[in-house]
Amino acid sequence: MKQRLRPYLNLLYPVAAFLVFFAVWFLVAGIIGIELILPTPVEAFRRLFQLMTESEGSFWIALGGTLGRTLWSFALGYGVALILSVVAYLVKPVGRLFQPIVLILRATPTMSIILLSLIWLNSKTAPVLIAFLIVFPILYASFVGSLEGVDKSLIDMAKLYRVPKTRMIAKIFIPSILPDMFVAVRSTLSLNVKIMISAEVLAQTVDSMGLQMQISKVYFDTAELMAWTIAAVVLSYLLELAVESIKRLVVRWQ
Repeated sequence: MKQRLRPYLNLLYPVAAFLVFFAVWFLVAGIIGIELILPTPVEAFRRLFQLMTESEGSFWIALGGTLGRTLWSFALGYGVALILSVVAYLVKPVGRLFQPIVLILRATPTMSIILLSLIWLNSKTAPVLIAFLIVFPILYASFVGSLEGVDKSLIDMAKLYRVPKTRMIAKIFIPSILPDMFVAVRSTLSLNVKIMISAEVLAQTVDSMGLQMQISKVYFDTAELMAWTIAAVVLSYLLELAVESIKRLVVRWQ
């Protein structure tokens, strides 16, 4: 019985959590009673719908700009992290050389990375570099950990029976590291969206969600700011959903 109900329960819990969140939001907004401080969820969603249906299409342009920069910086971080982690795994001295560099990147304050990038680059490319420098060490550490966690006995057995390297990669390494890689991708992709928007706010990037949020803040339009926040949350959720869908397809293919 529990097995039959599990899919419905998995859907029910997130819906219940959202309902509780919006109920608390509505209650607090009603108690405060000042839209400038905290608008109601109804007003925030009304403003979001208004932004989405504007004839100029500025909402979709800003959303597309932020999404494009997010995906570009993430793809860059993912590719570099994957290549360097494989090199570090195969050549141990190189791995020891990379370790302090990655540690420095992880320890560097985010605000320092943002401010330095704004000095070095223009408002469009700076957010991409900022997101890359923050996401890359997280992905690299996750990939190295996944590679080092591959069962050594399976590798030794494959070498003993002279299994071709391509088959070892396809049947041992990839199935072993894929679960951890998908977990890392899901968590860092949402983080990447937040970092990108924060960088866009400071860089005043044209055609971005960050700039629109900053404009809403300047004009004290809290309802519009909340609408952009909801859009950012939905964007992060859809990206995570896309990663989960890709994961299921890969698992079926295997």
